[in-house]
Amino acid sequence: MIYYKTVCTCCRETFKIIEGTKKYEFYKRNMKGKFVCETCGNKIYLEARKSLISKL
Repeated sequence: MIYYKTVCTCCRETFKIIEGTKKYEFYKRNMKGKFVCETCGNKIYLEARKSLISKL
């Protein structure tokens, strides 16, 4: 199993990006990009969804 270790931009903890995921493909294209771990990604998604629903 191939993976890369990178640092989450939100919580500053290291996490693994596993081969075969979309995040892995994005990482291969742009290794200097900003990436978030699963927990922070879920928090961001839920907060954006809540904000969108409150505007409707």
